[in-house]
Amino acid sequence: MIPVKVTIGALGAAEAAGSGDVVVIVDIVNTSSAAEVVRREGAVGVVGAAPDSAYEALERGYAKYPFAVREGVDPVERGREAARLASEEDAELVLVVDGGEDNASMALKGVEEEGVEVSETVPNAGPRVKDVVDPRGKVFLFVTATGGTLYDVARTHGAPYVTFGTVVRRSLIRECAERVVDRAEREGSGITVVVSSIFAPEDLDAGARIFEEICKVLTERACEVRFEDLVSRHF
Repeated sequence: MIPVKVTIGALGAAEAAGSGDVVVIVDIVNTSSAAEVVRREGAVGVVGAAPDSAYEALERGYAKYPFAVREGVDPVERGREAARLASEEDAELVLVVDGGEDNASMALKGVEEEGVEVSETVPNAGPRVKDVVDPRGKVFLFVTATGGTLYDVARTHGAPYVTFGTVVRRSLIRECAERVVDRAEREGSGITVVVSSIFAPEDLDAGARIFEEICKVLTERACEVRFEDLVSRHF
């Protein structure tokens, strides 16, 4: 059985990545909700990166910064990652930012190094991002303080696959669970759900629900029956 656990913040993300786990980032307000909605609406790829402000805080050793991990992020490489994906998919690259494009200069440097241009820059509007830009056939680069930074931490520390999770729609919980179980089976790895902070109760609740759904998927595959059907037979 694939091991599944829940952890908190960048330190947890780094530890999970160092163990080779598939990582699910939960930042309901707003990055993971936006990322999952654009994926549902036809985006071909989603990447997260730390904004300049987070990188600078880490470099200066600000112990109180909530995502402080020594040598924890590489936004330039995340920009390259998004740009390479856009090139492979022959897709437009959309930049999603907190605090304006000026706060994404390091990630944009990586994009430029790959010879790719950003087609559009939009604010991090959560699930409403699909009302701002049509996601179909596009790659999204989320340069955001929480979700983007946690994604960056996990990838920088070696996670083979990082994705986002949300609970804004019941079907998205299921899609996330099946996606990460598929990838963990392929990688021969465990799964870690990373919630943003102990001070974000909405993320703690969402992380628990996503964890539960992953366990359901694993149970169903082991028993070759859906969890709901299994329960109904015995109660």
